[in-house]
Amino acid sequence: MQYLTSLNTIFSAQAATGTGTIINVEDWEKILVEIATASSANLTVKLQGSLSDARPDFSVAQTAANMWDYLSFEDSDEVTSNAPTVTAGSTGFAVAGTDAFKNMVVKTSGLKWLCATVTARAAGSVNVKARGVKSIN
Repeated sequence: MQYLTSLNTIFSAQAATGTGTIINVEDWEKILVEIATASSANLTVKLQGSLSDARPDFSVAQTAANMWDYLSFEDSDEVTSNAPTVTAGSTGFAVAGTDAFKNMVVKTSGLKWLCATVTARAAGSVNVKARGVKSIN
């Protein structure tokens, strides 16, 4: 049996580069993330995470005092297969002039903070939402 959190909005119609809302994920084993682009989007979304007790500033560079990194994720359409497609965190989810909707799975056991950032945006907008998942007995 699994327990789900409510859906958390990280971005809502984000039409510029930048960092979204930071959510606390320390109680969850994995996070389900949905990304939806609109208006012939041409952009990249990267997921970010941190183990730090103090919330980092995901909008500035990683340092010894501001520890975070990009997170890889699995395409939820393929998670049940023997070898799901894993996208490197530094690559992110990219679209180039076409709109897309994608559900992804991020393994977050041990992470405390999750965020997303939009990079390389030339057109369009994006919505990013996340829901925590935890197995219970």
